[in-house]
Amino acid sequence: MEKYMKYPTNFFEKGNELLAKKRYEEAILYYEKALKNGKFNTRFKVIYNMGIAYNHLGRHKKAVKCYEKVLKDKDYPTPYKALNNMGNSYYRLGQYNKAIECYERALADENYISPGNTWFNIGLIYNQLKQYNKAIECYERAMEDRKYIPLPNIWNELTKAYNKMGQFDKNSTYLQKRENLKTSYS
Repeated sequence: MEKYMKYPTNFFEKGNELLAKKRYEEAILYYEKALKNGKFNTRFKVIYNMGIAYNHLGRHKKAVKCYEKVLKDKDYPTPYKALNNMGNSYYRLGQYNKAIECYERALADENYISPGNTWFNIGLIYNQLKQYNKAIECYERAMEDRKYIPLPNIWNELTKAYNKMGQFDKNSTYLQKRENLKTSYS
């Protein structure tokens, strides 16, 4: 099949197909071929998707490099996506300050229309750092986003943070919300 692929977009599309099938190593190979075999005006899409594949493989340093390249491209239309993913990579590398910096830059992007997940991610970091007041504030900001679907884990994280602060009276409210959410997804 590959001998029929003579255009970089064909390699890119094949990489996307493999990415969707969770065949990340193969997807990366096709993305590399797309970059090597031609020039096209959406290189950032190829590099961004390579970053996603590297993240799934746990190769977070390589993912960060991809997102950094994407962010240097003046034509890249959605920097908040690369910043959010780069923040996720730094989080997984245990580089919390860099992760927060990326998330804050993503939140500052005027085109970011649904920042709930990013606020949740920042809350997770503050929980790791034992800064529970900040974590709670972030979780609450996440829930203010009307497009964010608060999965049961946000209620778990809120409950944990309140427990750590000794505010056990908040738990029953959040545990009930978690249970209501679980039944609505069942």
